[in-house]
Amino acid sequence: MSRKSQKNNLDKTDLAIIRTLQKDGRRPYAEIAAELGLAPSTVQQRATRLIESEVIQVTAVAEPATLGYGVAATVAVKVDGTQLIEAAKAIEKFTEVGFVVLCTGPYDILLEVGCRDNDELLHFISGKLAKVKGVRETETFLYLRIVKNSYQWGLLDE
Repeated sequence: MSRKSQKNNLDKTDLAIIRTLQKDGRRPYAEIAAELGLAPSTVQQRATRLIESEVIQVTAVAEPATLGYGVAATVAVKVDGTQLIEAAKAIEKFTEVGFVVLCTGPYDILLEVGCRDNDELLHFISGKLAKVKGVRETETFLYLRIVKNSYQWGLLDE
């Protein structure tokens, strides 16, 4: 079953559990159950099903700056059309890259990059990314300040 069709099978209880876990992924199922008026076993079973079916994932998200990654950027990439998928697969393997998306518009791929400093970013762009087969052009958008960084999507409104 595709993720899109799974979304259509989510009921109000599933959505309430997802909303709660988006706020705090470590919250005990018993607390969620009490808040939603459900049995703890119901919340555990549903959360397990949502995780196993890849509707949600519960993971720790580190703050990059506290780990020494003081430079973050979006890099837009133009790729030879016949190399799009291959280039994206090569790019996703770089440790500096946290997000890769194929897109429409003037660029073919957007990626989010975290580096320790500008020298490391320069090495990534000119020493690694530029050597990926099919990459024709890049444009880098250096982040000055991250105003919002959230994984709480507004897709669950009833």
